[in-house]
Amino acid sequence: MKYKTRYDLSHITSVDALRREQAIVKGRIKDRESELRLKMYEIPAELAAAGANSMIPKIFRGKITNGILNGGKKLINGFLVPQDQSNQNLLTNTIKSRGVFDILKKGFNIWRGRK
Repeated sequence: MKYKTRYDLSHITSVDALRREQAIVKGRIKDRESELRLKMYEIPAELAAAGANSMIPKIFRGKITNGILNGGKKLINGFLVPQDQSNQNLLTNTIKSRGVFDILKKGFNIWRGRK
């Protein structure tokens, strides 16, 4: 994803051309914002995978562990990434999916023997 840093604006000679260029730039900004918004949903899964990867000894790292970590990332992203991409943000989606993490936490505590 390489973006131009310099634009040739010599074609803008009228107010109408300026309005068209403004609409193009607004559309480009909107596209980049949506890409960034989707990338924000991937951060928790990347953090979890990096933490798990740091606990695995180097001798055991390989195709199988990478496959497991990628599967874990997809699972976490499945909980956090909204199904309908419109009109949702990270905060509301995280609040809705918080119940899943509470269930997992309680199950882990029961497994460890704590109440």
